[in-house]
Amino acid sequence: MTDSWDGEDEDEAGRFVPLYILVNGRTSPRDTALDLATQVVALRVDTTRLEPEYLQILSRCGGWISIAEIGAYLHIPLTIIKVMVDVLLEQGYLKIGSPAQQKVVDLRLLDAVLAGLERL
Repeated sequence: MTDSWDGEDEDEAGRFVPLYILVNGRTSPRDTALDLATQVVALRVDTTRLEPEYLQILSRCGGWISIAEIGAYLHIPLTIIKVMVDVLLEQGYLKIGSPAQQKVVDLRLLDAVLAGLERL
């Protein structure tokens, strides 16, 4: 019986690349405003140069999602996910915001609010 990995079962050996390598050994995000509730969304840019772990994050960010949710879906420690999200933000793959920042396109709602204000 050997303790070496024969390449057959990735689960037995873990990841091919340790997560700390993907974040260049960083232990915290450079953007100190990032927290687990920060909402991010993927931008439509070329992702062909990204490692698979980063692509997994982007695949979860088609709509607004919190950093905590990304970590939960991908089973990646939250400290690492924060740094990985920070890297994606720095490189222009993600944007910070919230769903509430999206444009309101319901003109009837805006007209109703304006009418209400005019009655005051």
